[in-house]
Amino acid sequence: MTFSMHQASAPVIAALAAILALNPCARAAHAQAYPSKPIRYVVGFTSGTATDLVARLVGQRLSERWSQQVVVDNRVGASGTIGATLVARSAPDGYTLYMASSTMVVSPYFMNGVSYDVFKDFSPVVLMVGLPMVLIVPSQLPVNSVSELIALAKAKPGLLNYADTGRGTSSHISAELLSALSGVVLTEVSFKSTVDALSAVVRGDVAIYYPNLAGAMPLIKQGRVKALAITTAKRSSATPEIASMAESVPGFDAMSFYGIVVPAGTPKDVVKKLNAEVNSILAEPDMRKRLLDVGGDVVGGAPEVLTARMKAERDQVSQVVKRIQAREGKK
Repeated sequence: MTFSMHQASAPVIAALAAILALNPCARAAHAQAYPSKPIRYVVGFTSGTATDLVARLVGQRLSERWSQQVVVDNRVGASGTIGATLVARSAPDGYTLYMASSTMVVSPYFMNGVSYDVFKDFSPVVLMVGLPMVLIVPSQLPVNSVSELIALAKAKPGLLNYADTGRGTSSHISAELLSALSGVVLTEVSFKSTVDALSAVVRGDVAIYYPNLAGAMPLIKQGRVKALAITTAKRSSATPEIASMAESVPGFDAMSFYGIVVPAGTPKDVVKKLNAEVNSILAEPDMRKRLLDVGGDVVGGAPEVLTARMKAERDQVSQVVKRIQAREGKK
């Protein structure tokens, strides 16, 4: 008697499918076949930002290597949470990537209604770039180091203010860290955009701002603002002449990061293939140079490296939030 799949019951078909799914050869074939169609690379911020630029640089190389189009999809709004939510709800098949950044971890602490859980709804792929901020002050401010800035702030409490572009942004977190670790009292002044904040520093309307390094470099080179320190624990390879914050404020370490995550449940073989490919791209001399020009330090490594960075960001932000709540009398 012959037997065909048409005669098989639903349970039998399901059982056969499960056996195939567990078969190492079947999994290997799946990994080899990936990617077999275009990939969507979601970015939660506008075109032209550092986040977008890094995504496009890496996405272009993925397209060239795999002969499959990697389409950067800018889903802007709500500090990147719109794009992150879209990806969290997407099929876990490796065809939807998200450009993870510090903001992805920080936003849930400062925004209501964020529906995703960073550590439950996503699988990390790779940490690509660490992008330090830089502490800048007006060129006319009579300080030339972080130590001198702290001394001035302590001598005249409440005199110095700082710019940020909203609570939870890197500039806001960095300013709160300085206050927490040095004991200085600073006044917050919020701006709608980085351009507005930078202009305020140039004019001398605000004393302190922490933009990303790439965005501030033209003004630093022109002498329109003074760069006192990089926000990471060590000096940046992009600007080794600028001191690190930790040299004057032990324990200070703040960094924007850019990596790739996918929806939770994405097959491990797909994550592994993506990780290996992006690491190979990051090792290319031309790519390393282009990312360095953006002001970023190339990282790479296993998915666990990205997880560790995200957890460090979470722990740091949670402490900042507790400090803010205590200061404002909130529980």
